[in-house]
Amino acid sequence: MSDSDRLEKLIESNAISIQALTYQASSILPRLDEMQRNVANMQRQMVDVQRRIDDNTADIRELTLENQRILKYLESRN
Repeated sequence: MSDSDRLEKLIESNAISIQALTYQASSILPRLDEMQRNVANMQRQMVDVQRRIDDNTADIRELTLENQRILKYLESRN
């Protein structure tokens, strides 16, 4: 086998490899994009949940203080 034949086979082999990699990339990249969108949505949901937890915690504090005020008032009337 001559050098030019080996070179031609190497070029063909590389072309096949490049084609296979291109196919893999075209099937993997959309899935990666979808995964990134899902992660971004999950992060937004986590921020929303944390905000609700913080709001609920503040509400509980306010109710606790109000209950303490009411209790003190009732105790002072006795």
